[in-house]
Amino acid sequence: MNLKAIPQELKDLDQWVCAHATDKCPMDARCYASASSSNSETWSAYEQAAWAVEHGYYDNVGFVFANNGIVGIDIDEGYDSDGILSNLAIDIISKCESYTERSRSGRGFHILVKGKLPFDGRNNMNGVEIYQAKRFFIMPGDVPMYASMQIRQNQGAIDYVLRKYFPETLK
Repeated sequence: MNLKAIPQELKDLDQWVCAHATDKCPMDARCYASASSSNSETWSAYEQAAWAVEHGYYDNVGFVFANNGIVGIDIDEGYDSDGILSNLAIDIISKCESYTERSRSGRGFHILVKGKLPFDGRNNMNGVEIYQAKRFFIMPGDVPMYASMQIRQNQGAIDYVLRKYFPETLK
């Protein structure tokens, strides 16, 4: 985990939760209780979430999408069987050219890009998820590329992902 790699503009938002190493349930950073990705009263400032991880209460920090112009794309299988970037990962990452990190498992990727979706979020059940609200990403800060890249405005990339991987949402 490399919390220093997480973009400051995310750290400035009070949209943070924590998580244990063994599950993906959001946890309230301020107390030992469940959080909700749809209830902002259970979110905290980044500093509180990082403090809870640094002091051993939790293992990970998580960023909650709150319909405020940041879209998250989750690629489940980012590498092929030889450990090379998958065609899926290459396709989406190269279009977005925005903050990209390996997911906690190390097998996938999270991409954060500025723009808007016509819905809160979707899972295409083929290895790609996209969200702008009511979900969270565990943020390990494991940045393999675009290390200095901030979160870019790129509605064109979002539209591309929707057309190619979520065509049913555009009908």
